[in-house]
Formats: sequence, C-alpha cells, structure tokens
Amino acid sequence: MLDDLAGVIETLQGRIRNYGDTLRQNEIRTRVALIDPLLQALGWDVADPGLATPEYEISGQRVDYALLGPEGKPAATVEAKKLGEPLASHRMQMLNYSNAAGIAYAGLTDGNQWELYEVFKQVTLEERRLLDLRLLDTPAHECALKLLLLWRPNLATGQPVAAGKPISTSLVEPPPAPPATVTPAAVVVNTQLPVSPPTVPAAAAGWVRLSDWQPEPGTRAPTTVRFANGTTESLGAWRNIPLEVAEFLIRNGKLSAGNCPVPMSGGARYVVHSVAVHSNGKDFTEKRKLSNNLFCETNVGAARALSYAKSLLHHCGVDPGQVWLKLD
Repeated sequence: MLDDLAGVIETLQGRIRNYGDTLRQNEIRTRVALIDPLLQALGWDVADPGLATPEYEISGQRVDYALLGPEGKPAATVEAKKLGEPLASHRMQMLNYSNAAGIAYAGLTDGNQWELYEVFKQVTLEERRLLDLRLLDTPAHECALKLLLLWRPNLATGQPVAAGKPISTSLVEPPPAPPATVTPAAVVVNTQLPVSPPTVPAAAAGWVRLSDWQPEPGTRAPTTVRFANGTTESLGAWRNIPLEVAEFLIRNGKLSAGNCPVPMSGGARYVVHSVAVHSNGKDFTEKRKLSNNLFCETNVGAARALSYAKSLLHHCGVDPGQVWLKLD
C-alpha cells in the first residue's frame, strides 16, 4: 500500500511542478488534479457517497469534504483551497466548522500543503496540529508515511495513529531502498534518507557524482537525479538536469528573484533569471518557466547541462558533489 501511495504522490508532485500556473487559477482545478486523487489513494473515494460527502453542510455553510467513518458519520472534514493560497487565514474557519458539527478532526489543504488538526483538544493551535506536510518539500515515501494519518482504516477509527518515524537518516549506498508495506498501528519502516554522499563507489550502482562526471560524446542523458536530502527526480533529457536542480533549490528556499541572475560559469549568459534575457540583451534561446516564475535557459547539450547545473548549485551555496546522476 505504501509504495502505491508514494507512486500517486510522485505523480502529484509532477503535476504541481509542470502545471502549477493553471492549478493556481482556481480551487476546482486544484481539487480535481491534486486533492481528489490523493484522497482516493488514501481510501476516500470522493465519488462514493458511502465514503465521502463533498460540499457537506454545517450550520448553513458548506465544507468541501466530509470523510465518513462508521455508520456514515463524519470522521473528519477537509477544507480545500486553490494551489498556492495561504492557509493561515482559513484555519479557524476550518476548526469552527468541525466544532459546530461535533467532528473530531479537521484538515486543510491547497493540494501541496496538507494539515490535520484535533478539533476539541484544549491546547494551542500548533499543539492541535497532527500533520503539516508539503508534497514538494518531502520525498514521496516520507510523504506517504506521514499521510497515513489520513488513511481511511486509520482515520475512520476516530483515533488515528501517526506512523513511526524513520529509524535512520543515512544510507550506505544509493539509491534508497524502497520501504516495506506497512499498517498504521505500528509503523517503523526503513525510509532512510541520505544527508551526505555514500561512501561506496557510485559507479558500482550506476550512479555518478554531478561534480565528477565528464560524459563521452554520444552519451545518453541520465535517467534520474538524486539530491542530498534523498529526493529523486526523473530526467531523460539533458535540459532536465538544470531544470530539476533549479526546482530543488527553489523548494529549499535557496533560489529566488532576490539572488538572480545566476550566471553561467565563465560566460556572459545566464542560467536562471527573473526575465528571460541574457546580460548581452539577447533573449533566452529556449526558456522554461520555473515554479516561482523565474526563467531557466534550457538550450543545452550534455556539457552545458552539467555546467549550468553546477553553476546553479555553486551560486546557491550547495555542493555539486552531493548531487548524483543515475546512468543506464
């Protein structure tokens, strides 16, 4: 079950990165593309009236979802917002809805950020929070583990149990081993995440360090990139290397308009800038818009793709030696 859920999460992470602009336009697009699929993967088929009630009425108001427990009684409410909408101003409204209906748990999401609260606990809002998760900031299997709080067989009990925490944060070799199938009651899964490069030779497992690799002419693009925090992204084309490195830096708060432009090492061209124009006044040859509205130059072959990626990492203070590429 956990591997299936992680697969869905990876799909949703890709949708946020690739289609974020359109999903930020309204709540319905966010719900259809991001929220409904994740709820379904967690056992809440929103099209099944026995499992969930969309637009559930509470005191003349409507909450986006009621997740139904035994005998059709709501186990939790979930309030949905469009992708990127700040959630802070909606938290008390969400809690008030559930409190008025006597529902013990309340969730809030924009499709990327997911929160879950205990409604009746007499403590601060922060202490009521059981879940605070951002899909784009978290490896898929770690997301899946944390989201077991919302898994129907767990949440519908009325006393959801949080999954056990990872037992280690280091690996001896790449890539991470897939976690085992789990149940929510006593989850202790091997979901180790690398925080530094492994000590074994990467070539033995088909991985090379970005900082060291010099591909021969005609070499095909790597299939996967893996970062120091354990997250991996599919590649398949040379231009995707600087793109995925840029998105990783954005997710971790290291790349923004405030530290642009990012110049190409030894050249007058830019790798990333807030406008798609190089220092010589020429437009980017092949621009791609990033998730925070910066632009990345993607007119690259093998050598330039690696050079651009290393320029980005150096510019943002990240060691390229902690980024790995998976070869065929």
